[in-house]
Amino acid sequence: MQSIAMNTERINELLERYYEALTTEAEEEELRRFFVEGEVPAHLMGERELFMQLQASAEIPVPEGLEDRLSVAIDEWAALEERPKHSRMYRLRWISGIAASVLMVVAFSWSLYEPARKDTCATPEEAYMEAHDALMQFALALNKGTEQLAMVQSTTQKIEENITEYLTLTIE
Repeated sequence: MQSIAMNTERINELLERYYEALTTEAEEEELRRFFVEGEVPAHLMGERELFMQLQASAEIPVPEGLEDRLSVAIDEWAALEERPKHSRMYRLRWISGIAASVLMVVAFSWSLYEPARKDTCATPEEAYMEAHDALMQFALALNKGTEQLAMVQSTTQKIEENITEYLTLTIE
């Protein structure tokens, strides 16, 4: 019983090292012999299945030329990865950046060369009348807004009075 417990501890350590790819060939052979030839505890039956499948696949012959074909395929994939990646999106971003820069330069230069505004009034009296008319329109609009605000305040006051009256009646 003591040797099975120690053997199980050793196998658990080897399995941990095996799954971390740290085992030597001799340790892997020890694991293979334990799972294929020996009696395996119930909690290690999943690992036994794995090693049984690995044992069965080791007996399958490797096709001739497979290593060469894989090597060529890997080299082709590496060559594809080394190519510069100029995707459509990359080009679109580059072109839109240039277009935005040109647009900014045109807008800036247009704002520099905008002609100075001319006075619309010929005399100071005419300018006074224009300013007076503009201020009168502003005052009328302001008065209209103030009237509407007063109307809203009176409506709000009536609502508050109704609510207070209703609450007073329901409490009594």
